[in-house]
Amino acid sequence: MNSTILLVLELVLCLITQTFLYKHYKTAGLYSYIIICLILTSLMSLKTITLYNFDVNLGIIPFITVFTSSNIIIQKNGPDAIKQLILTISVTSIISYAILYLVQLQEPSNINLFTSASYDNIFVDSLRMYFANFVTTLYSLLLNAKLYYYLKKMKNNILISNLFSTIIIHFLASILFGLIAYVFIKDPIDIIKIIMIRYLVSLIVGLIGTIPIYITKKVTE
Repeated sequence: MNSTILLVLELVLCLITQTFLYKHYKTAGLYSYIIICLILTSLMSLKTITLYNFDVNLGIIPFITVFTSSNIIIQKNGPDAIKQLILTISVTSIISYAILYLVQLQEPSNINLFTSASYDNIFVDSLRMYFANFVTTLYSLLLNAKLYYYLKKMKNNILISNLFSTIIIHFLASILFGLIAYVFIKDPIDIIKIIMIRYLVSLIVGLIGTIPIYITKKVTE
C-alpha cells in the first residue's frame, strides 16, 4: 500500500483514539494516549520511509498528535497541567527504555534465535534516536504550553492558537530533532531535507488536529 495512504490512516486512527479517550476518560485518557504515543514513536522513529523522494521517520504522526492532546489539556486545565505531564512522560520514557534495553542484554534461548537477534538489532545505536525524540518532545511541549496559552488569552480562538503554535513550535521541533538525530551522521543537505519534510507533515497534521480540539471543547470535565 502507498506510504501516504498508510500515514493518512494512521492519522485518522490517532485523532479518533484521542477524541474517544478524552470523551470517556477526560484528562486521564489523554495522559494515557500521550504516554503510549511517545513510547511508540520512539521505537517507530528508528525506521524511515520515502515520501515524495524525502526520507521521513515513522512515528511522526503519533508524535504530532501528542501536541494536539497537549493543547486539549491546556484548553481545559491551563498550562500548569503540562508540568505534571512532562514529569510523567519523563519517568515513563526513561523506565520504558531501560527495561527494553535490559531485555536486549539478556542471552536468548535456542528457540527463536532469529527473532531474538532481530529484537537486539533494534537497539543497536538507537540511543541517539531515542534521545532526540525524548528531548524534542519535552522541550517542544514546554514551549508549546506557554505559547498556546498566551495565544488563547490574547485571542480566545482555538484556530488561531493552534495555527500559530503549530507553525512556530513544530518549526523548532523539526530542526531540533534533525540536528540531534543526524548531525555528523548524514550530510547537511540530507539533514535539511529531513527537517523540511518533517516540518511539512507537522504543519498538515497539526492543523488537522484543530478538529478534535473543537470537538472536545464541548465535553465537560
